[in-house]
Amino acid sequence: MSTMRIAPRRYVSRRRARRVPLVLGVAGVLVVALAVITWFATTSVTSGPGQAGNTTPAHSTPRADWRAGETPFLYQTDPQWADHPYAGGTIEKNGCGPTCLSMVYVVLTGRGDLDPAAMADFAERGGYAVDGMTAWALMTEGAAGLGLASEELPASPGSVREALLAGSPVICSVGPGDFTTTGHFIVLAGLTEDGEVVVHDPNSAERSGRAWDLERVLGQCLNLWAFSA
Repeated sequence: MSTMRIAPRRYVSRRRARRVPLVLGVAGVLVVALAVITWFATTSVTSGPGQAGNTTPAHSTPRADWRAGETPFLYQTDPQWADHPYAGGTIEKNGCGPTCLSMVYVVLTGRGDLDPAAMADFAERGGYAVDGMTAWALMTEGAAGLGLASEELPASPGSVREALLAGSPVICSVGPGDFTTTGHFIVLAGLTEDGEVVVHDPNSAERSGRAWDLERVLGQCLNLWAFSA
């Protein structure tokens, strides 16, 4: 999702260019290499919608408690399906998209036949898994194939509040920010009495365990879909 900008080369005239001893060139390379290694060792990186940076196993809402009208907490890292193949990797690494759609499917239908593993298989069959990521078409064409209606929403608090108050869960594709360093899908499940939004993040029980300022979340959204049965 991110775009790399390559800076133009800087040229100097041959008359003014100085030759640098080889030993200094090698030392410079070693310094840069050490800096890169240190950065990777201290930075949690995610890449692409659907890929996760959190590898701590989380336990989802038990299947026996899945019912219409209640959004379950479903996590990519749940051992029940974490290692299930998806998008060239696993649900744990790539499966936030189908995991979110599985949560929406449960709350709107009350059915338990499409857990994250089954939803991942559905997405694969439909061609919605692309290069380690989940295509946005899963949230429109894919949802329609499941008997769900979806509508793209503007990233405005009024539109989202209206959808949630009408009982329509919302899936957001988010960019770098509180939930990812590259791209991710989350579910907005409802509103608190204080007007904050209830987030079900398929990659974090911690982020799912608190309420969020709606405008803060919307500021990180690339697209949103409201769902109904």
